Amino acid sequence: MDKLKAINWPSLVAGKHSWIDDHFKVHSVLDDKKTVCRFFSLDFSGTQQEILSLTESLSESIEHYVFDEKQLASFHKEGKVPFQKAMKFFGKTNPDMDGKYGELLLYLLTEKFLQTPLVSHKLSLITNTNDQVKGGDGIFFGDYKGELAILIGESKIHQGAAGAMEDALESLDRFYDNYSSGQLGHEMFIARSNISENFSSLDDAESLYQAFTPGTKQYKGCVKAHPVLLVFESSKISTIEEKAKNKDEAEQMFSDWLTGRSKEIQKLLGDKLNKYSELKKVYIDVFLIPLTNVSKFKHALYREIHGIDYVSNEK
Repeated sequence: MDKLKAINWPSLVAGKHSWIDDHFKVHSVLDDKKTVCRFFSLDFSGTQQEILSLTESLSESIEHYVFDEKQLASFHKEGKVPFQKAMKFFGKTNPDMDGKYGELLLYLLTEKFLQTPLVSHKLSLITNTNDQVKGGDGIFFGDYKGELAILIGESKIHQGAAGAMEDALESLDRFYDNYSSGQLGHEMFIARSNISENFSSLDDAESLYQAFTPGTKQYKGCVKAHPVLLVFESSKISTIEEKAKNKDEAEQMFSDWLTGRSKEIQKLLGDKLNKYSELKKVYIDVFLIPLTNVSKFKHALYREIHGIDYVSNEK
């Protein structure tokens, strides 16, 4: 455990995602025992929440999500373009049905705000780019609330906050409710099989390997936490955009609305967790982002990554 505690986990993500501050405004952070609700809004441009600059920045981050730093350095040395290779992970599938866009945003927010690095990058987990990786939406490790933690992410982009929350908690519950089926063990196997090469020594990598091996002292010494991304629609944003006179007024109106809404959502989370008793024993850290239209967001991100609009082949 000493080797794991000696690693400076925040240094592995320091400065990588500073652009997030230009696009998101952090509102309430409601902390209650083992649950945290973090509320964000997309920054207003004048009286509108525009997604263009956000999706541009998100698309530019895909290579860091798919590859670790050594892989990226190798590509650059060979004169290859990592972005083009990372695009293969984001296959040309219907963005309304593809969960990878939520995974990407969850990765960025978890590294930025929890300062816990992604430790299992994506490319070697996919042999068929049309298949989704089964299990969690990102595996992270680091200090969480003063404890060494294994963090397994879950992301949902949904039309409503309640629906997104229900889907996310139901997915997470499978790690514990169906433990005998091996889902948590499978997730740990994925982590062990694909540890990032961002760590400074083989000893660090070996310690991390042990932390992802159930039964070891390292594994037993870690708490489990789940960063959860919930992106959902709210008609209130359109109302604010229509009524606000300028950026400052729009921001204030949004903040006033969210003050009440955040307490409602925190209570909703508590009520829903009563259905999932095992999840009350681990840490749940929720990122909540309301948008005017989640489908437009996903289609805009698809266009930024692939350079074309998504066109369905269905007749």
